[in-house]
Amino acid sequence: MQSSPPRNQVRSAIGWSYLLTTGRLVSAVVVTFVLALLLGPREFGLIAMALVFITVVQTLIQQGLVSAIVQRDQLDARHLDAAFRALLLAGTVFGLLTAAASPLWALMNRAPELTAVCLALAPLVPIQALVVVPEAVLRRELQFRSIALRTLAAALISGAVGIGLALAGAGIWALVAQQLVNGAIGLVVVWLVCPWRPSRKPAPGALRQLWAFSAHSANAGIGTLLSNRADIIVAGLFFGPAATGIYRLAARLPDVLVEATVRSLQQVALPSLSRLQSDREAFAAHLARLQHFGAALGLPALGVLAATATPLVAVLGPQWSGTQTPMRLLCLYAAANVYRVLLGPALQAIGRPARLAAVTWAGGLLGVATLVALGVAFTGAAPVRQASMIALGGIAVQFTVSVFTVWLTVRRTVGAPLRGFLAPTVPAVLAGLVAGLVVPAMAARLSVERLVPLAQLVLLAAAAAAAAAAVLWVTDRRVRALVRERLRGAEQVPLSEPGQAAPQPAGRR
Repeated sequence: MQSSPPRNQVRSAIGWSYLLTTGRLVSAVVVTFVLALLLGPREFGLIAMALVFITVVQTLIQQGLVSAIVQRDQLDARHLDAAFRALLLAGTVFGLLTAAASPLWALMNRAPELTAVCLALAPLVPIQALVVVPEAVLRRELQFRSIALRTLAAALISGAVGIGLALAGAGIWALVAQQLVNGAIGLVVVWLVCPWRPSRKPAPGALRQLWAFSAHSANAGIGTLLSNRADIIVAGLFFGPAATGIYRLAARLPDVLVEATVRSLQQVALPSLSRLQSDREAFAAHLARLQHFGAALGLPALGVLAATATPLVAVLGPQWSGTQTPMRLLCLYAAANVYRVLLGPALQAIGRPARLAAVTWAGGLLGVATLVALGVAFTGAAPVRQASMIALGGIAVQFTVSVFTVWLTVRRTVGAPLRGFLAPTVPAVLAGLVAGLVVPAMAARLSVERLVPLAQLVLLAAAAAAAAAAVLWVTDRRVRALVRERLRGAEQVPLSEPGQAAPQPAGRR
């Protein structure tokens, strides 16, 4: 059985995980802004439609084995060798199938130029297959410093390549090159920093041992992908590249903020929670601490983005006019997702991947049905309206699925009270609402819109961030404890208020 990780090891992993995603956040925001200034919605739409096709294939070959390697109590070199061989074969086969199916995907989306884009991106499938095992080894050992090096190097170099080609007039191929360079650099770096190397001895029995868990986990991964990417798929199939590009840019910044806050914890959650799977009380306490920490960072940040959406879009240029409406809506979508991101790793860590698969597939199918109905109803509408309706449909589905998943995971599976999981996040909700609603209302009364867009952006961002921070400081004792400990230079920074009781499982209340 895996032992509980030392607190300093988990704290270090969280720190490097945040460095990883903060670096990605900075590079992604800068690169996205520059490329949006140089390119238009159609190019962004085409790359989004191509990448969702590639991502489906990548999920088919990687999702289950990653979780099985990280979660498994007893793991030796045979399991890693078997997983690597299986992924190498699958990556080769699925890469060829992706290339062969590219014309069909272009035909379904009524975008002939999509064929060449998908063909160019097909090598990302075998590249991802080669990355899976060494990265899973690093995640299992909480070696997020190495993962940070890999991710940051790939993001920075690929971003520079994409911007350079866009400046040279390469159009959509600047975005294609950015994705290919990102994958190639990531592949090289992960093999440089991971000490594990495959052997030449086959181990078919070890693969069967991993398969029992990985089959359910892969099923859940596909369901999650369907749930998370149904919006892009439906937008492409029904509305075309322009509406898809507007929607993708509107979703990009909320996605980045969730990645930089809660998904940073998601990377640590599976390995750290897996080591507590036999102690439900400690498991519930650790999950609640992670959720509080993620909400305290994520929800106020989304409020700040909602407050600055209008000047932000104005800075990008007239080709993106109207994108602020779906962007604000997608901040609500992302806020609901803040409560769902950690629950998938929690169900995997506690050994319930089949339950996770059922939830994600139900959410995915509900999302597809809702979005298809919207696609039929709003075919022929203006691209901004189409993107906004996809966002509204996504919000309805995300809130419904998130509420059910919280209940199923926390109450039914872990056996902990919902109050202990949700109550600590209330101050973060208030901070996000103040930043996203109160600050823009006050700015409108002061006629801030008379300023140039860049000045509006800076002023609103500063005011919204200050308001959110003030609300969080006044209402959240745990945040105050964290900040005070950090300012005092404490050797360890707890994720919960000192002396506060951990959430108790239902059977022990």
